[in-house]
Amino acid sequence: MYAKRIRPGRAGVALGFHKVVVFVSRRGPSDGMPGDNAVMPHALSLLPSIRSHFPGLSGETIMLDNAGGSQLPRCVIDAMRTYMEHSFVQLGADYPLSQHASRVIPRARQVVKMFLGGGGDGEVGAGLGDVFFGSSSTVLCYEIASAYADARDAARNPDAAPPDLARHAHDVKAVRDKLGKRDQIVVCTAGHEANIGPWMRLALRGYAIVPWHAEPMRDAEGNVNWRPSLDTLRKLVNEKTLLVLVPQVSNILGEVWDVRGVAEVAHSAGARVLVDGVAYAPHRAPDMAELGCDWYVYSTYKVFGPHMAAMFGTHDALSEVLGPNHYFIDRSIGPYKWELGNANHEGAAGVAALWEYVGVLSEKAGKAEKNTATALPSSGSVGQGPSKWQDWTHPPRRDVFEKAFSVVREIEDALTVQVIEYLLHKPSVRIVGPRVADGSRVGTISFTSERATPRAISLHLGSRNIGIRQGHAYSKRLVEALATDASLNLDPAYGVARVSLQHYNTPEELKKLFSALDEVI
Repeated sequence: MYAKRIRPGRAGVALGFHKVVVFVSRRGPSDGMPGDNAVMPHALSLLPSIRSHFPGLSGETIMLDNAGGSQLPRCVIDAMRTYMEHSFVQLGADYPLSQHASRVIPRARQVVKMFLGGGGDGEVGAGLGDVFFGSSSTVLCYEIASAYADARDAARNPDAAPPDLARHAHDVKAVRDKLGKRDQIVVCTAGHEANIGPWMRLALRGYAIVPWHAEPMRDAEGNVNWRPSLDTLRKLVNEKTLLVLVPQVSNILGEVWDVRGVAEVAHSAGARVLVDGVAYAPHRAPDMAELGCDWYVYSTYKVFGPHMAAMFGTHDALSEVLGPNHYFIDRSIGPYKWELGNANHEGAAGVAALWEYVGVLSEKAGKAEKNTATALPSSGSVGQGPSKWQDWTHPPRRDVFEKAFSVVREIEDALTVQVIEYLLHKPSVRIVGPRVADGSRVGTISFTSERATPRAISLHLGSRNIGIRQGHAYSKRLVEALATDASLNLDPAYGVARVSLQHYNTPEELKKLFSALDEVI
């Protein structure tokens, strides 16, 4: 269950602007810094202007803990501040300022839907579904889990249900029959606990929870990678299965998994699929039409936005369950039925403003293809009028997201090969995850060392003002499983050391990382 991959071979990088294929090899310690001989993509020349959009990068800290949360572009920060300074009012009232402020959350939904390829008329994934916001992916997964449990309880005992749930159960006979018969939930344990724990708790409400574990799989070179198997999934799903829960990328292993294949297996049995895209969305623009999933969740604060999360649901999936908001709020209103107390207003302003950065970055992508080196235009600078990317009279476009994230991916892939190659040179180090740097993985790279614990590595790098992460990264079940593989040298009490890249990191930062790692591993 993984994307087609290129096996380690001779050193070199074959690059296209939308596709990067990397060949990683071992060299002796005297052969120079890993990646020095690689052909670098044009997008790396954009790094100074890209970094100028991120105020948080102006300090001394080298930010290599991006899987825990990305930095914010200035336009996102400005949008949240502007909203709080000038539009901090209650929504839905009749006075002009409230009406103006009430546009923010719908605009944020519009931006996210297009980012996910599930947007408006004439775009990729037109009419697929809708988006609602919450404070975190964990909270949103709990909401969905609770909604399925509530709907099932109402379907089985409508006379005891509150009026809104009872009406829902009575009105949708097909849904009532389905929820009454399907009581099995397949949970992939190789992901973040956000999309595991909420479903495990449904065992208390009569569901049969079926764990779907990652398994060790050996490649042609004898290296072992752990991943969930589609063959195993086929044995787990049946006519009793209601849902399959799966991560698109493990935040420990960094490998991109075949979510489309999962959806096909689940749908063949009449089950739905909820995908945790938190570790994927910061690196590539997801495509709901291509993935074929029913639900998709990600954290906006890991995709250059504020501390919020977004859940996408297809219209069919949304029709089966009722959001948790007050009984008098009609479900036909859509996303608001899921946003208890409403979405965070100023946070939504920040999510909406991401479109501005994406637009500017997409423009730069076009210029990079022509090998130009002009600077990214600044956004919202004093004395400048609003840019076309700040104009809300036009909807966001999917092709702009795809263009912008081609820059994100090209830079990240070029940096990932350097990190993988460096770690492969270290006899004491074991990479936890794919030992290649191609399209089958993102730039989230975990490792262990025989010379130092992950905690010791993190502390040492922290003393050099280099931020990484150590531990289980809320994928405790996966780390405990990986610890049974002696080749990984992994102690579940310590977890892994994890370097996570973003498109604003630089080769110069990696040289400092490697120099500091040389002192400890």
